Amino acid sequence: MNILVIKQTSLGDVLHSTGHIRALKTQFPNSHLTLLTASTSAEIFINNPYVDEIICFERYAVKQKWLSNPSWVFSHFREVIRQVRNRNYDLAIDLQGRWKSVLFLYLCKASHKYVKGRWLGVHRFRDRSLHALSEMDQVLKLAKVDTSDTSMEFFSADDVNASVNSRLVKSGYKNQPIVLISPFTRWQSKNWSLKNYEELIHRLPTGVVPVITGSVSDASKVESLVGSSTNSLLINFCGELGLQEFAELVRKAAVVVSGDSFAMHLAVACHTPVIALFGPTDELKVGPGNPRDKVLRSKKECRRCYDRVCKRQCIDAISAEQVCTEVQTILATPIVP
Repeated sequence: MNILVIKQTSLGDVLHSTGHIRALKTQFPNSHLTLLTASTSAEIFINNPYVDEIICFERYAVKQKWLSNPSWVFSHFREVIRQVRNRNYDLAIDLQGRWKSVLFLYLCKASHKYVKGRWLGVHRFRDRSLHALSEMDQVLKLAKVDTSDTSMEFFSADDVNASVNSRLVKSGYKNQPIVLISPFTRWQSKNWSLKNYEELIHRLPTGVVPVITGSVSDASKVESLVGSSTNSLLINFCGELGLQEFAELVRKAAVVVSGDSFAMHLAVACHTPVIALFGPTDELKVGPGNPRDKVLRSKKECRRCYDRVCKRQCIDAISAEQVCTEVQTILATPIVP
């Protein structure tokens, strides 16, 4: 049996599909499962035992070159279509439901096709009121796939844990509880200010190690925060970690503090408690669902506008004191697997 799964947007959204891919492979253990995903998300699945083949779509490059280099865009679409049509599928499922993913669903050679959305000519499901994971569950149920467990997961290479341990030791870490701070998201409106994070670090209990993470492009933004902090235990890994190292660090953390970002979703996948700071997006649709996790939302009249830029910056109404109180609660609570 051949299965095609399409999921190619942001890291967090792609991570959402890991449990659904496991559900498919569990129900059809002898199948060959091909995943079509964005090249920026492929590393999530490099060590995933349920994926047999990965086809990469250069999602961001297509967006950037759409007008400046249309010939390259056309050529890339043609090549990905060729790879998709190279195999006859018994089952094809698009868990994304946008035109750049549905195109490949329509063009693939598959006996049965399913999509998250209202696209014509295929089996479809769409209910925007549901959590993203529940919505994908319903798509799989259309294909009569058991969705009793579609919880997210992340697999790292065997040597990554040792690499992260080495980095921590070199930074002066001595097995204290880690509060992993991931300040940056892809939207300005979802970013709690660095000033708030600085105050949070200052308020953390004695002996707790704050570790700041982020991409290479974020590194310069935290230099002033690190330089002005009075917390001698502060570790700055911003711009230094690969995706798998980041995942292992999340596993080691006692708690993760983040906005609505990949770090938040990864904490859920790694079973690490998370304090999720929400502004323009709806926690009922994309937030963490574990009872031990905590969602904090601005007390301002935030209408969950989904605007990428917020002039009022509603999320900053969440105080560092609030966040620190939740950190202390989690640190004092025994972790139940």
